[in-house]
Amino acid sequence: MNLWPLLATGLVILTVSKVNAADMELLQPPTGAQTSLSRVTVDAKGQLHLSWVKATEELNSLYHASLTGESWTAPKLIGEGEDWFVNWADFPFLSVNDSGMAAHWPKKSSSGTYDYNVAATFYRTETRRWSKPRIIHDDGVSAEHGFVSMLPMTEGRTFITWLDGRNTRSDATQVDGHASGGMTLRAGIFSGEGSTMEEWELDGFVCDCCQTSSAMTESGPVVVYRNRTEDEIRDTYITRMIEGRWTKPVAVHRDNWQVAGCPVNGPSVASSSGLTAVAWFTAKADMPKVQFVISQDDGKTFGDPVLVAEESTNGRISVGILDSGDIAISWLETHGTAAKVMLTRYDQQGKLKEKLTIAGTKSSRRSGFPVIASHDNEVYVTWTDILGEQPQVRVARVRF
Repeated sequence: MNLWPLLATGLVILTVSKVNAADMELLQPPTGAQTSLSRVTVDAKGQLHLSWVKATEELNSLYHASLTGESWTAPKLIGEGEDWFVNWADFPFLSVNDSGMAAHWPKKSSSGTYDYNVAATFYRTETRRWSKPRIIHDDGVSAEHGFVSMLPMTEGRTFITWLDGRNTRSDATQVDGHASGGMTLRAGIFSGEGSTMEEWELDGFVCDCCQTSSAMTESGPVVVYRNRTEDEIRDTYITRMIEGRWTKPVAVHRDNWQVAGCPVNGPSVASSSGLTAVAWFTAKADMPKVQFVISQDDGKTFGDPVLVAEESTNGRISVGILDSGDIAISWLETHGTAAKVMLTRYDQQGKLKEKLTIAGTKSSRRSGFPVIASHDNEVYVTWTDILGEQPQVRVARVRF
């Protein structure tokens, strides 16, 4: 039975016969057709916020809406432009803090295929206005800048990380359209008005186009990303801010995956109540895997990796931690051109408790990267449905 037409009437509840009787609800977001690149985030009060991009031939527009009870607020425009770098893997984000919001999008900087900047805008609740968009990095180099993660902080501040290609222009050699110099990982803290309060280079040589991810632990922010060594080992690394200083980046686990090109498949991190989980994709020896590790000390040390999926997966991972301490991980299960958005739940010892199929999709780039966010013992999942005539954002809520 095709349930998607029923969504127009409101909320559809699917009771899934799984361990502990998880319920999945398909929520009809106010997005409409020709939409994609959706993200979900939950603020400190437990309210869910959804952002997405609506695309036409001339214009790209970033919108957001919030879920209040069982109803969505009306869509509100954050920003729009004709010069955005719209990409299946490098997408806008929304962050909600105690006195406002921040959002970003990739913006073309010159005629080079991958010459684009990170433009950000900041919203103050007291003024009810988004600021004029600004470029968050000041290098002035026409190169690749993107793959952003954002964290809300107190006093209206926002923590932002990004991949920064300012050093790649020192080497004119091109590989597959990308400059072959060193991509760097940078981070900064921005005020509620958008001014740069602090900025750091976290790593001087990283993978060119894998997503970054960040989380706030009880000790401070942590950032996970795909590193790159001189001999092309591209494993997942973590760096932590401890008492105002960033630690030396270390591998969360040494897969020793040697690959000459960027896999465009970044890791994901979540942290809650002293528990930190990092999930990632690897394909050493052409054996694709999704794995995760658990830390009980805010990311300082990790246990042995837990296998989530192998062989029939192309990664595209997102992770969240429930109030119960259980760990939720979403990923794509692939069978040729067909794929499924999957959600798994593990306890703090890495034991599998549930495995659910959220939706059918395709393994192509157009399906994008599903993303999850958790609140209490609920998980919200958003993805792009490309099974119809036009791409359309979907949202599901899973209650454990």
